Amino acid sequence: MIDEIIGIFVKITKIPHCSKETEALREYIMEWSRSCGYETAADAAGNVAAYCAKSRVTLQAHYDMVCVGRAPDIEPVIEDGWMKADGSSLGADNGIGVAIMLYLMQKGAKADFLFTNDEEIGLIGANNLALGIRTSNLLNLDSEEFGKIYIGCAGGEDLFLQCPLAFKEAQAGGVWYELLAHAPGGHSGVNIADGIPNAITLLSKTIWENQSAEICSLKGGERINAIPRLAEAVVVVPEGKELKISDMHIEYRKIDPLSESVMERGRMVAATLFGFAHGVRGWNRDLNTPQTSINLAMVDADGKREGVKISLSGRAMDNEDLGFLSEQTLAGFDALGFTGKKEGKYPAWKPEINAFSEKVRDVYEKFYPEVEYAAIHAGLECAIFSAKFPTLKIASIGPTILDPHSDRERVELASVESITKVVEAIIADLSPI
Repeated sequence: MIDEIIGIFVKITKIPHCSKETEALREYIMEWSRSCGYETAADAAGNVAAYCAKSRVTLQAHYDMVCVGRAPDIEPVIEDGWMKADGSSLGADNGIGVAIMLYLMQKGAKADFLFTNDEEIGLIGANNLALGIRTSNLLNLDSEEFGKIYIGCAGGEDLFLQCPLAFKEAQAGGVWYELLAHAPGGHSGVNIADGIPNAITLLSKTIWENQSAEICSLKGGERINAIPRLAEAVVVVPEGKELKISDMHIEYRKIDPLSESVMERGRMVAATLFGFAHGVRGWNRDLNTPQTSINLAMVDADGKREGVKISLSGRAMDNEDLGFLSEQTLAGFDALGFTGKKEGKYPAWKPEINAFSEKVRDVYEKFYPEVEYAAIHAGLECAIFSAKFPTLKIASIGPTILDPHSDRERVELASVESITKVVEAIIADLSPI
């Protein structure tokens, strides 16, 4: 079993499927579905459904991925029972779920299958789903901890801020430096409470500590839903002043003087970024997960005409808390002269135990007696489906995936095999042949 699933997943890694660039993998999934004898349909948002006449459960996964590092050039590596990628994100989130579903289709499973598009950039596919869900139960395969049945998730909203900047001639005789911050990176929801350093924060702290440094450019972050692992800046320090570097995450080198100008309010930019409270803002003791958090995701202060751009991603386990977090953040930046807008909002999924989740637990316990319910501080498409289809009963499970949305992403292969057996048993229990 596991060799077949991993073989399918490796094929998926060779088909580029970064968010917004998923066409090739969509065609692959549709052809696979047809070849397995399922009624296959797609909609304008890129979602794909495969229907089976005797199904009583829909399996669902998204097929886009967060591309970090060298991705979509992915080279899978297996070590000590785990699969990772060499120098990039792996795409196990949620490619492993897709691979499990394709494997089950190949076996003729009596289930419906829903493959959603562009989940990683605002749950776009789920939000614009025009395909029907014909069953009364939906099992999402986008969770990332074996032994947990997820029955709730955070909602989220992205914030984009911009402030015009004036520029002036760089001081004569200054010494020019290129600064580079390296950090581990990680998922902006799943890993937000893990104390992972933010490369933008680290770099801004270094610039702030060098009071005489002036900023020519500052950029950092790769994806709105990833904790930044890289940030870079070009600064000039007056002759006779020493550049002080106290953080092990910061590299620097002298460069030839540039003819470019520097920011008049560069200190404000550094202070704004360093002073921003990236990370967990509140804790939910009942669910033992963050209640609210915000990710300082990206900054671009490299374009003189457009000034400085800052991208943030907020999350909350409650829709009212999410609204408060967004408005409070916009108000704070407004006071500093920024204009802002909100995009990509998706709701929280209020934790609920229902007849289907109880059935999932009953089956799961036969394979893993310690299984328990949980809620995740990340977005799941379950929240969208719950709002669109109020009578639909939903639960979410998956294998163990660590550090998604980073070049350290890895999946435990034994858990892939175990979760597939659980899924097969759920299908057999609900849809006997």
